[in-house]
Amino acid sequence: MKSISLILASLLLANVLQAQAPATGEKMPGVKLRVKGVTVEEQPTPMLEASNVKMKRWTPKNWIELDVEFDIKLPEEAGGRKGTYAGMQLNIYVALQHMTKDGKREVVMGTLDLVDIPADEPCHALAYIAPAALKSIFQKDFISASSDIQGWGVEFVAEGKVIAAKSSVGSKAWWENKEAFAMMQGLLLNKMQTPFANIFGDYDVQVKAK
Repeated sequence: MKSISLILASLLLANVLQAQAPATGEKMPGVKLRVKGVTVEEQPTPMLEASNVKMKRWTPKNWIELDVEFDIKLPEEAGGRKGTYAGMQLNIYVALQHMTKDGKREVVMGTLDLVDIPADEPCHALAYIAPAALKSIFQKDFISASSDIQGWGVEFVAEGKVIAAKSSVGSKAWWENKEAFAMMQGLLLNKMQTPFANIFGDYDVQVKAK
């Protein structure tokens, strides 16, 4: 099985990917965004208690959680350190340790619509892949981020332009060559679409309702 690193190496030699380094992206006048890191790990379904209902016995399953940490800086006319950015998109790409029959690596892709992003403080965006979706792909019950996730890529888009991006593999936007991968849409969920909707408080940035 070819690793994503070998795939990327061949693409780079063939000059398929663009020369843009996603760690910086295009500059937006007055708006600066820094991707500090991405954590990918298993997160068990939360066991929440509710009154006035008959509780049911069940075994929590593992979700894949992506925690994207970043911060932004705004010019004084936009509020500076006390300002907030109205909204931008976060595109997320998750390369799986799974291949299609024709030898393409499967990549889960999706977009979070972030709103009211505070300046000059640590920000987090959370995204998830459900246990049922993972089981349908891997055909097994237990999923591990360390063994079943090959890599990731994230890019922030404001006013139609990529202003910052980051990859777990190399310095190129590997996901731009969609012909080399089997892109899977509709499987990446924002927090409000999951059982985690009412937990973590204001740890993560708000998302626009779908």
